[in-house]
Amino acid sequence: MMHTILNTIISIAVSGALGYCVSSIKNYKKQRDKILDEFKQIKENELLDMKSDLSNKFYVYDALPEVEDYLVISFQEKCQRYFDLGGNTYIHQLYEKSFEWRVKQTGYLR
Repeated sequence: MMHTILNTIISIAVSGALGYCVSSIKNYKKQRDKILDEFKQIKENELLDMKSDLSNKFYVYDALPEVEDYLVISFQEKCQRYFDLGGNTYIHQLYEKSFEWRVKQTGYLR
């Protein structure tokens, strides 16, 4: 009799613990998926902002007779960051054309 009661109690406890674990895992997966979706959206927004900024800067700098060296380096580094984040648009073409700019040495860079 005592053996049956202990087996019943253990079965109930194990079932409850497993149910709790499964529920916790499902909640964890939901939270993880939500965070990953938010991260993806943030990354996409950052890429769009960077693309717009790089495009604007390119056409302003490209119209200048000379571009100061620190501006060229900043533009090219931002392009690299854009590529590292997975950006893959015409920014590659703008990046390549930035090497054709006539660069004015300012002395700010050492």
